[in-house]
Formats: sequence, structure tokens, C-alpha cells
Amino acid sequence: MADYRNQSMRVRDADRVDACALLDNAKAEGELTEAEHARRTAAAMAARTFGDLDKLIDDLQIPANLVGTALLRPQRRDDLRRWKIAIAALCVATVVGALGGCIARNTVSKPDMPDATTGAGFASFVAAYRDHFGDTTVDQVTIFPDRVSIQRPSTKEGREDYYNYDGSFRGSSDTARSSSVQSLDLSTIDLPKLAGLIAGGAASAGLPGVPVSHISIERRTGEDPAISIYTTQGSRTGYLVVSMQGEPLMVNVAK
Repeated sequence: MADYRNQSMRVRDADRVDACALLDNAKAEGELTEAEHARRTAAAMAARTFGDLDKLIDDLQIPANLVGTALLRPQRRDDLRRWKIAIAALCVATVVGALGGCIARNTVSKPDMPDATTGAGFASFVAAYRDHFGDTTVDQVTIFPDRVSIQRPSTKEGREDYYNYDGSFRGSSDTARSSSVQSLDLSTIDLPKLAGLIAGGAASAGLPGVPVSHISIERRTGEDPAISIYTTQGSRTGYLVVSMQGEPLMVNVAK
């Protein structure tokens, strides 16, 4: 990419997802080896600016479905910046004339949540969880493509809170917490390794080409925390169990 304007502009989760999609395409087309793909995907998930992402994708060919994204068209970054400045000026003028009017007329809909059963999507969820709760402690999480179900220790002794995440956190009533439940820390997960394991989970489970259906992370009594990656096709289900550091613990091949 010849145009490097606004490399310091912060990227959104959607831009990180676009970068990972480009990297996935590059691996599928033979442009990247497995090792290169894993390294670049990990860096993309941690990227803060367009400049960070540009370094990872500059030498790759561009698939047609990503040509129009802000990630690959720096001019659109300029357009986006000018749009934000114009809207800000309009808001100031409107508030002077009628307090709150600008906010009501410029409500922006929530962006789509990235697929949480991908490496980039799961990393996005962990970042959002940390921002929302101030820590990364959970009792158990179950990750689906479009939502995450969370069990979290309550501030009330002996209780446990349930939340759903679909781009926003929605809480439900608490319930009694089993004495056998043990918390775990999402920040101890090796995200780059998990991304690779998710990508290859279906093949490991005997269902190559089938998307991951869900991922469960929990800590059973007397055991270390574990991540179970499930793939389902009809009545067939296979799964791969790995440690938080990405070490394979068990493989159940679909029959």
C-alpha cells in the first residue's frame, strides 16, 4: 500500500477482524506459512493503530471482499476523520441552540460483534470484559459465534452472577455458587496459540471444514483450567481440550 496517511489513528475491533480475515485468506492461498500466519494473527489481535496493521498486510494480495474497507483504503481514514470533525462541530452548534438535540439526532447503532469463536473475536471479548469489569476473573464462560455466556463470582458471598455478552454486557439474577466451583483468569490464556487451535479445531475433531460451534472454558474441582473447542455437524460432535497455555490434553474425534 503506497498511501500511509493516518497510521497513528486507532483501529476498531472491526479493523482487527478485517486484518485477520486477510491473513486467513493469505494462508489459504499459500502466501503465508502456518507459522507466519500464527505470528501475524497474534500481532493483529494486539494492534492499536492502522500503522501496526499495515506492517502485517503490506505484502499480501487483497481479496475482492476487503478492497473497500478502511483497513485497506487510507483515503477513507481521512474521510472518516473529516466526518468526525464535521459531526463534532455540528454537535457543538446544535447544543448551543437546543441542549441535547445533537445527541438525539446522531445516535449511532452498535457495530456487529465479531465472531467470538475466532481468535480475533475471542481476543476482542477478553478486552471488552476487562474494560467492563476491571479484571479477567470468571467461573466459566461458553463462547458461541454471536454471544458469550458468562458465570462470574458475585460481590455477595456464596453467590454467582450470570451475564450474556453480544457486544454489550447484559446481567441476569445471581444464583447460589457451588462450593466446588473454582475461578480462573482469562488473561492467562495464550491467545495466539488459542487462535491457531481454534483454526485447526475442526480438523482435529474429525470434521475438517466445519466451523467451531462453541468453546467452553472452566476449571473443574482439583484440575487446572481447560479450554474445550467443539465442532458439530448434525448428530456428530468432536472436541479438542487444551490447557490455558495451548497444550493439547484430549482429542475426541467425531464418529
